[in-house]
Formats: sequence, C-alpha cells, structure tokens
Amino acid sequence: MSFLIRGHHDQEPARRRGLFAAAALCISLLVAPAGAERLRDLVDIQGVRDNPLIGYGLVVGLDGTGDQTTQTPFTTQSLKNMLSQLGITVPSGTNMQLKNVAAVMVTGNYPAFARAGQTIDVVVSSMGSAKSLRGGTLLMTPLKGADGQVYALAQGNLLVGGAGGSRVQINQLSGGRINNGAVIERELPSTFGRSPLLSLQLKTENFSLSQRISDAINRFNGMGVARALDGRTVEVSLPADNSAQVRFLAQIQDIDIAVGQMDAKVIINSRTGSVVMNRNVTLDNCAVAQGNLSVVVDSQLNVSQPDTPFTNGNTVVTPQTQISVRQNGGSLQKVESSASLNNVIRAMNALGATPNDLMSILQAMKSAGCLQAELEII
Repeated sequence: MSFLIRGHHDQEPARRRGLFAAAALCISLLVAPAGAERLRDLVDIQGVRDNPLIGYGLVVGLDGTGDQTTQTPFTTQSLKNMLSQLGITVPSGTNMQLKNVAAVMVTGNYPAFARAGQTIDVVVSSMGSAKSLRGGTLLMTPLKGADGQVYALAQGNLLVGGAGGSRVQINQLSGGRINNGAVIERELPSTFGRSPLLSLQLKTENFSLSQRISDAINRFNGMGVARALDGRTVEVSLPADNSAQVRFLAQIQDIDIAVGQMDAKVIINSRTGSVVMNRNVTLDNCAVAQGNLSVVVDSQLNVSQPDTPFTNGNTVVTPQTQISVRQNGGSLQKVESSASLNNVIRAMNALGATPNDLMSILQAMKSAGCLQAELEII
C-alpha cells in the first residue's frame, strides 16, 4: 500500500513542480504476520567477507575527451613514468598536449576464498578534467589492499553508459566498468576451519532473534553446538574435518528461522523525501504544530450501556482514538480509528502536506515521545 503526498502546486514555481513530483513521499506499510527466513539471509559468517582494492591508472584511446594537461599535471607525469618503464625517454621540458589520456582511480572487491588467476569486476572513475571515458582502454593498473600489497592487476576496455543515439543522457560519462577486468595475482590466507568455533553475526542487533537462531541450530543438530553470545553473535562448534565443516554450514544455512515481530521503525530519506515503515507504527496522545498544519492525536474511552434497566446486558468500554489534522484557515481532516501513523499520513495527504512538513512532524513526535517507533534519517 502506498500513498503520495501532494504539495502546494499553486504556490510553487513551475520549474520546481517536476522536482517535487520526483521526490514525492512514498509510504510502504508491511503489516504482515511474522514469517520465517533462511538463516543465510539473517547472518554473515565471521571472516567470510570481501576486501576492497584500489589503484591509480591511465585510460588511453579517448576521442579528444581526456584530461586538460594544464589543469591536471599529474596525468602528464604519470604518462612519462609509464613511458620510461617501457624504455621511452621524454626530453625534459617537453610540453605534452594530451587529449586522449585521462588519469583514473580503479576500485574493486577481492572476494572471499578467491584464488590466483580468477577475475573480478572493476570500476574506473575519472579524477581529472576528462569529459568522457567512453571508448577508452585502461592500461595495466596494480590494485592494492589496505596493507599496501598488490593483489590484482586491472586492464581492459571500458563500458561507459550514456546517451548513445538518444538525446537523453542516462548515465554520467566520467566513470565506467570493466567486467572481469582484473586478474587476482596474490591469494589471501584463509582463516576458515582453523578454529573449532565459528561466529555467526546477525545483520541487525536482536537478542530474541539471536536466541531463536541458536535454538533452531541445536534442534537441527541435536547436540547443542550453538549458543547465543549477545544480540548479534551466535557461536557454533564445528566438526573437526574441514569437508565436514563445509557440509555442516551448507546444511544449517538453509534452516528456516521464525523471525517474529521486528522492532517498529520509520526510515526517512531526507534527500528524496521518502518515508518507509516496516510495521504498523502507533502513536500516543500528542499535539504538533508545523507551519500552517496542526496534528492532534487524542484517545478517549467510549462507554456502551444496555438500553433497558435491570437486564443482563453488559457495559462495554472501548478505547477510541481521534486523529485531527487541521490546516490553519482551511479544512479539518478527522480519522476515528486506531492511533496509527498511517492514519496521520492519510489525513495530511488530503490537505496537501509537503514531504518536508511530514518529516518535521515525525521528528517532533519522536522528540515528544508519542511516536512508538525508532526514527532513522538517512
């Protein structure tokens, strides 16, 4: 279910209407019953991770869209150093007017358990004044890890997205990608299997989920090999044989874990104006004023008594919540139902509140303690 917050279009310049429509607020409510997820989707295995690589190189073969040598002297210096390694000496004082060369940074990820000779993808990004890297070729570039050692060599033709024959540009031209563009030359020592204990790290901190994972592994194995250490770590005892360890992990990764009800959370993207809730977020009594909008959440007890005296009818007391969103000098929107944030969004949408209005109101509600959810701004 999604809702679109409409802005005051009659008060905004025409040039901003398209931008506001692109950044319109989208609320996604996932109020589904608790289900089960595979263990592999909930945890990471300690030590099984990628390692970032980085390198500096040159891209040649550009169609006059390379670096301006007067603005980026390091491009000329890099080219001279490379030519000297190839046995070509450039006389000192030579003014090299290069238009087809660009200095770039090359990045990639060294995957876990990678072996020498395997290839990885790399991303090439211009660091100078080059207008476009389209059609360029990356020259051999060493890729180093955090320890300064060279682990891979990158080279190849760049794939750069762009407008092509269309007038609409769909990608920037100062960066590109080379699929399988780097060859691994040095292997990382693996620590897998050296210890009889292995840690499973939850992707999100949750004590209840950590205990459920431990219980599920023990039910599957029947030997009590797992124990929850804290809200993010589950320690597992592995078999002694290495091949048996791989088989054991392959089996437990497919165990279904009852996730249960996750913590209520509201995510706000301040750049796009989008708001996402992971469950039905409730509100306590509160009153908030923001600009020309005011929001009031009021809970009352509704008493229902039998019409005829001296009967066996029962008096029923039910809580009733009224949410009012008023625009100063304008209309009033009322919703009589449970005090959920969804109802506030509906009422504000009817009055044409902007995404900035909504984000400010949510922050005020959280500060006042009436928003029963974790508020995260990204």
